Amino acid sequence: MNILLVCACGASTTIVVEAMKENLHEDEKDWFIEAKSVQEVKDCIGKYDAILVAPQIRYQKKMLEKLAAPYEIKIADIDPSAYGTCNGKKIMDAVRKL
Repeated sequence: MNILLVCACGASTTIVVEAMKENLHEDEKDWFIEAKSVQEVKDCIGKYDAILVAPQIRYQKKMLEKLAAPYEIKIADIDPSAYGTCNGKKIMDAVRKL
């Protein structure tokens, strides 16, 4: 699975990406997870299976849904408390439910 975390700049979300990678199950070790700014999404959206939206850019979710629709990409908000505490386990549990 290829997962993209979208945020304003990509800096703080990179820390969340690392927390998520630490919580991958053994059979998920080949999953690809990265963070990009909302401005970069248009150039790369087609290569992801899921997009997670950081709390600070939830207002951009409708735009992301329009971009993702032709690719049938799943989009979900990242829980603000899990994001703020870099709770990779909680975020990965939510991803697995997608």
